[in-house]
Amino acid sequence: MPDVTINLWTLIIGAASGLAAVLGARLGHRLVMGAIIGAATAAILTIARGYI
Repeated sequence: MPDVTINLWTLIIGAASGLAAVLGARLGHRLVMGAIIGAATAAILTIARGYI
């Protein structure tokens, strides 16, 4: 039976990106702003992971 591994950093990035997207989607076009803000947050947290 294979082992199942959950990467907590991936969950943190997903949760933070989703939260930022929801909060940021109040500006302008909701879908576009949510996608842009969520992607930017994921990129920033991925880069920050290298410094932690």
